[in-house]
Amino acid sequence: MPREITLDSFHFADYVRSGDTVTWGQGCAEPLMLTETLIRQRSTIGHFSVFMGLSFSDTLNNTHLDDFDVISYGAMGTNANLGPKLQILPGNYSSIPRIMADRTLPIDVVLVQLSPRGPTGHYSLGFANDYLIPAMQSARLVIAEVNEQVPCTSLDQPLDESLLDMVIHCSATTVGGPSNTIGKTEKKIAGHLQEIIQDGAVIQYGIGSVPSAILSALSQHRGLGIYSGMLTEDVIPLIESGVITNETNRIRPGVTVGALAIGGEDMRHFLHLNKHVELHPATTTHAAKYLAQQDRLVAINSAIEVDLYGQVNAEVINNRYIGAVGGQIDFMHAASTQQSGLSIIAMPSTTRNGSHSRIVAKLSTSLVTTGKSDVDIVATELGIADLRGKTINQRMHALRSIAAPDFHDELDKFMHHALL
Repeated sequence: MPREITLDSFHFADYVRSGDTVTWGQGCAEPLMLTETLIRQRSTIGHFSVFMGLSFSDTLNNTHLDDFDVISYGAMGTNANLGPKLQILPGNYSSIPRIMADRTLPIDVVLVQLSPRGPTGHYSLGFANDYLIPAMQSARLVIAEVNEQVPCTSLDQPLDESLLDMVIHCSATTVGGPSNTIGKTEKKIAGHLQEIIQDGAVIQYGIGSVPSAILSALSQHRGLGIYSGMLTEDVIPLIESGVITNETNRIRPGVTVGALAIGGEDMRHFLHLNKHVELHPATTTHAAKYLAQQDRLVAINSAIEVDLYGQVNAEVINNRYIGAVGGQIDFMHAASTQQSGLSIIAMPSTTRNGSHSRIVAKLSTSLVTTGKSDVDIVATELGIADLRGKTINQRMHALRSIAAPDFHDELDKFMHHALL
């Protein structure tokens, strides 16, 4: 049984050693009482490292990062504010559980947020089941924050309580997810994709206004499934209205599957004791052997820019890291290689102020997130470029056709010299 503690007399310096790496649940799964206490006490520990994923809190943003290093697989959410202090660990999202399990990425201390015990007597991981279990299994110490306001979610298997060393009980508001504003541009993109996403598709999607708009536009579809790294509140009305039934989900028929859930009160209430939604580890949600079984997989992802060859940059702009490799390659490759699959990049044709095209002659960085061979469709508000079965010349013309007209001359000049 884990030892129960209170924060009043708890000193992280007694348990976290200089040189340790600490990790905690990402997004809404961050155990705020523990993480905020750790940061307040940081100067008493000695130099240590933090591995963190997607973040919506300000736990680190108001802190001088002199006492510890911060590592992440991307600069998502408030991580983007850390600038050069954030050390990026590139690689497919599917690799994170493995490198934690074998200590290629050694995790020494895990801070985890749990729900109170559910009807079966087990704690639940609440909002995230992504890479936490491998981290907990390989760590020296696991400290759990059992929060009365965390939903008791269905997991792929019950949480092994023997992994927990210490437990603190609390009732505190959880970290909320970001709000998305759906404008005319997003609705136009969604309208184009609505026509090519078929009934019965099993969908993976990301976070942001464009994915929200796309899901909203699918309200007249039937028999859809969700098998995604991330679940947002956008799926709730589609599940409740019967649009999402998961009847074609080959891994868990009838069940919506994700690794991470994001949202506020609506998501919390929706997830609580809901047996039709399960959170699985990334070793299931992102693994090639499972994705290969989803023969109607539609992967919908975003990008900062796409070049005329179809190469995707979803990570860097103006020499600043603001994105991630994440699960994009895992899902895009799986979808693009299936007979009935479809890999989609959906984005506005220009930056927010219209000053730069996002369909470009050459990527602004040497980093390529997703290679051209894994991209089936690129969609902007101006239409769809279907790259399947097209030569490089044909791809260039298709992508130019969905670029903003103000940038056609620039693209034409490149195409004149680059056509093969």
